[in-house]
Amino acid sequence: MDEQSLQYLTATRRKLHAMAELSGAEYNTSAFIVEELKRFGYKPKTIGTGVYCDVGRGNKRLAFRADIDALPITEDVQATGMGDCAADGVMHACGHDGHTANLLNVARIVSGKSDVPLRFIFQFDEEVAGGSTVMIENGVLDGVSEVYALHLCPELEQGKVGYCYGAMFAGCCEFDIDYVGKSGHCANPECCADAVRSSIYVASEAYKLAKQHGLQLNLGKMTGGYARNIISDGCKQEYTVRFYDQSACESFMIAVERAALQADDQNGTSHTIVTQAVYPTLINHALAVDRVRSLMGEKCVEVPPRNTAEDFSNFLENTTGCMVWLGTKTDGHTSPLHSKTFSFDERALLTGTELFIKLIESYKA
Repeated sequence: MDEQSLQYLTATRRKLHAMAELSGAEYNTSAFIVEELKRFGYKPKTIGTGVYCDVGRGNKRLAFRADIDALPITEDVQATGMGDCAADGVMHACGHDGHTANLLNVARIVSGKSDVPLRFIFQFDEEVAGGSTVMIENGVLDGVSEVYALHLCPELEQGKVGYCYGAMFAGCCEFDIDYVGKSGHCANPECCADAVRSSIYVASEAYKLAKQHGLQLNLGKMTGGYARNIISDGCKQEYTVRFYDQSACESFMIAVERAALQADDQNGTSHTIVTQAVYPTLINHALAVDRVRSLMGEKCVEVPPRNTAEDFSNFLENTTGCMVWLGTKTDGHTSPLHSKTFSFDERALLTGTELFIKLIESYKA
């Protein structure tokens, strides 16, 4: 199995890498997945640019999820060694080409014939808007009793599986604050309402509040103003906050609203807070982690939680399962995820295929 798998994994990962597409626009990637699944004897269905298919009978299906979208990054081809890459500005810098190739390889091995009730899920739009929510709302977890996923990890040795009980990834809340004031010359501040001044006050308070609530806050972008001697009538801030306690995040957001109201009172401005996206904390189920450990034995390594976010968390809020890290670290592959130099040796995916096949072979519906 290993030699055939390695050939398929290598060829498929590189095809996917060369057609990398941004979140929500994975048209060629989706079409490729559909054709591969049909070739293996499945009858795939689509939800947006996401794809899923079933094999076997039963209402307690074992599901596997891979994400298929890429990132807006221009690849350093010389560093990655990938001769064929997507157009400038689009790159599989988070390993989703590997996730997808691995799940397609598992589907190939099963070949559309199984006594085990299975579902293979290829999720779109993981990096931006949370395509998991759309797929779940359209029934992709109907009849599923367990779901598993893996994520490539360049900090973990190739051949290892990283597990984490409980919270593995932080929850994430992305929100914007728009401030509206009244512009004018800086020599006449009494005639103006300074939107930038309000935004500075709120930013300062927000960082204090985040620390008090045990959260990680980042103000990633701030725009406003016209010239050094003009008081601005507008400003916008874009924040992200990472959390493990949902109630702490909710309390923080209420406190930020209060701070913004105080800024309005002081400066004569008004504001609007808009939440762009919320991902819950990814919490692995203990029994699912136990199953992975029992199947993979000494290949398993316990790893700590990370403050990055993953919308597989939405799957785990709806059914039992877990996500694990799949090690890709070798002497030649140490670049971090989301970097222009990230790449990996496809042999790392053999461990991912091994895990998923063992989960299928040991599954009792």
